[in-house]
Amino acid sequence: MKRLSIRWRLTFWIGMTVSAVLLLTGAAMVLSARHLLLTRAHEALSEELREISVELEIDGDEAAFRRAAEARFFYHNIYEFAIFSTDGRPVFRSAGLQSVRPEELQAEAFDQQIRLRKCVLGDGREMLVSGWVRSSSFGPLLVTAATSTEPFNRELVTLESTVAMILPVSLACSLICGYWLAGRVLRPVRELARAARALSIDSLDQRIHVENPHDEIGRLAETLNLLLARLETAVHEIRRFTADASHEIRTPLAALRAEADLALLRVRTPQEYQQALQIIVDEATRLGRLADQLLDLSRSDAGAVNRALRPVSLTAILQDTVEHLQVLAEQRGLQLKLLSGPCGDVPGDEFRLGMVCSNLIENAIKYSRPGGKIRVSCRPEGQQTVLEVSDDGIGISAEHLPRVFDRFYRADGSRSSAGAGLGLSISQSIIRAHHGEITIASEPGKGTVVSVRLPRVEGSVVPDSTSNRRSTEPLLEEVSV
Repeated sequence: MKRLSIRWRLTFWIGMTVSAVLLLTGAAMVLSARHLLLTRAHEALSEELREISVELEIDGDEAAFRRAAEARFFYHNIYEFAIFSTDGRPVFRSAGLQSVRPEELQAEAFDQQIRLRKCVLGDGREMLVSGWVRSSSFGPLLVTAATSTEPFNRELVTLESTVAMILPVSLACSLICGYWLAGRVLRPVRELARAARALSIDSLDQRIHVENPHDEIGRLAETLNLLLARLETAVHEIRRFTADASHEIRTPLAALRAEADLALLRVRTPQEYQQALQIIVDEATRLGRLADQLLDLSRSDAGAVNRALRPVSLTAILQDTVEHLQVLAEQRGLQLKLLSGPCGDVPGDEFRLGMVCSNLIENAIKYSRPGGKIRVSCRPEGQQTVLEVSDDGIGISAEHLPRVFDRFYRADGSRSSAGAGLGLSISQSIIRAHHGEITIASEPGKGTVVSVRLPRVEGSVVPDSTSNRRSTEPLLEEVSV
């Protein structure tokens, strides 16, 4: 069945359903007709019984009754009659029942109510018999009226033959109509599939036409259009990422090549060679840092998230990071302050969370003006720990805020500035891998506030500022961001 097309499967099930309905309808018709014919026969026989019973009441003796019954009921086109005494003695029998015995008519089954029975006589005839027990001046009598079942059976056979002829014709018509109807129903699906096959990587801007957005096919087409829109955005991002990554890689490579070419043009002094080699080392370091960042992003995209994160002290991580970057802040003429007290443990990778803290504080240092202040704080808030890095630097304009987490995106639009524009993107990937959230609020000329919310270890005791520090050895094989 699974190898058949949906159209043929629909046709099959329509045919099966119609067949079941037709069979049930045909059976109901035959049973209803049989019941109706039996009811009519019973009513007709009951009427005849009442007529012959009237003669019993009119005639006072048995001989007079027999003469009257023979005159009226001995010969009849449809019905036959038989009357017996309770001891089985025949009182009257019409022409067709001259040799019938009481037991053939199931005499013991009758009482003072009119009953209908189907009997088979000794000569093989099948009869419908109605009878009852009546009182007379010459004793109680069993009065019966009978008719042949042949007309009854003939009508039933005719009806059954008609139903048997109608069933296959109706089934064939239902299969044809079902096949046509299934084709009509599935035509939008075929058109949808044809339109989807016509799409390519270069035509993702096209959309599938939706005829009726209110039915299932229309909703499917709208879903595919939403998928195409997301796919178009993803392809656009991949292409932009590839172009940006290529440009970022070419820039240090070009600097390496230029310095090497200049050094080889002519003989230089040791100091000039040293200066050229230092530039080459700096560009190689920049290239290595870019490769490391791309590796982090690829691990994040692969979705390899560590499922056994350890409780770590975020306060200890911040203290280490601030202490490490304090010299850089002082060189830029900035005040870097940690305003955090103990704020509990968070489930995570200390190395990766340290990378986030370094990225955020380095960004604040990079975009702050001399004399500015950078404040780092950490506090428990409900079941979360909130980390904030704020500065009073140049800020970010509103049109750039929605894209600050995009890869290789820099608000100044310049590729000459330090960094590749991957820090915030990597930080966001790490925070998401830790089931947290990172947001940025900024105003040009007034500064920026970066907030990170991480789930706190349930029931954790706020630790000492320096106790329970975890190893800062990177868990590259355990955590992927």
